[in-house]
Amino acid sequence: MLYRLLTTLFLFFLKITSIFSSKSRYFLDTRKNIYSSVKKSLSKKDQVIWFHCASLGEFEQARPLIEKSKSIYIDHKILLTFFSPSGYEIQKKYELADCICYLPFDTPKNINLFINQFNLKVLFLIKYEFWPELLNQLYLRKIKIYSISSVFRKEQLFFKFYGVFFRKILKKIDHFFLQDDYSSDLLNSIGIYNTSIIGDTRIDRVLKIKELDLTFEEISNFKNSNKCLVLGSTWDEDYEILLNKIHLFPNLKIIIAPHKIDLISIKKLIDRLTMPYAKLSSYNASNDKEKSILIIDSIGILSKVYSYADIAYVGGGMGTKGLHNTMEPAVFQIPIIIGKNYRNFNEVKELVLLGGILSVRNNEEFNKTIDLLLNNSSKRKALGKINYDYVWSKAGASLKIFNKLKI
Repeated sequence: MLYRLLTTLFLFFLKITSIFSSKSRYFLDTRKNIYSSVKKSLSKKDQVIWFHCASLGEFEQARPLIEKSKSIYIDHKILLTFFSPSGYEIQKKYELADCICYLPFDTPKNINLFINQFNLKVLFLIKYEFWPELLNQLYLRKIKIYSISSVFRKEQLFFKFYGVFFRKILKKIDHFFLQDDYSSDLLNSIGIYNTSIIGDTRIDRVLKIKELDLTFEEISNFKNSNKCLVLGSTWDEDYEILLNKIHLFPNLKIIIAPHKIDLISIKKLIDRLTMPYAKLSSYNASNDKEKSILIIDSIGILSKVYSYADIAYVGGGMGTKGLHNTMEPAVFQIPIIIGKNYRNFNEVKELVLLGGILSVRNNEEFNKTIDLLLNNSSKRKALGKINYDYVWSKAGASLKIFNKLKI
């Protein structure tokens, strides 16, 4: 099989490059202890519900389902796996999962060694994760496989004339819980009809977050009574339009939460700044409250940060990294600004049409948009209400899934 040959060659390539590449070495090293970790947490007697997420964004989509599973199937254990370090490192101590680890490398030997250690009842694949060997081995064992909050596009391999192998993989999934009609139509076009349109489970998560205590003393002190712009999950491409003339708004408090917070990335950001700034990790109320910019150099608190915003900019849309979660700030009834690249995100396209999300292409458009929103409180409130109402209109995906599936 070509796929098995390619994965074997890729694994060989990783072993060679790990000699001088820290990323390759990390990938291999983190998967060495998977089986012993599982053995410590799970046994062959345990009935296991497995959730697999590529990264942190997919985990937020899985989280409402994990919480419901834990409350409904109290005699089952929860296995949570990640492909990316950005998901695993942040959520490796998530309290509702009985076992958290990386996904094994996708070979028959690895997958079988992994799942032989427990009694797997069902696998939930979140959004895009369709690993051929994983799906094949579970299909042979007649284990239920559900795809959650999936979105499909006609550009994907499944819908190309040469995508026969990948279409066969999709047909091993028991049911697709999709975000939109278009995805259902695409699957129908290749002979897959076991679909339900339920929306995005991430909506249920952001609504729950809004009910939590989001108080953050340092941010409250920094913002004080000023208007606040939060730049969330930002990349270098975003800074090209965000920071050139930000000094034109002297009474505006700006909080920047970069997507990457390693020392090199933070230094690159700081080198771009022309206004007084503070970092959250070293924030001092006496010395820093009058500064214009606060850099969030820690992870896992972006929802709290958005709760203090009057306007939010969500990063990723000016480059090719992919737009980040716009529903997270939308729930706080604020207008949202994004970059120009958002066509793969259905909820964003809908909110752009409704007017709650404003897309900008360059620095000039960004500055005009900020100026409009800062000086028109009724406009801010109207756009914020559009976003909030939209979030509520899309709630309930998790319940729809549990009303339909069987474990």
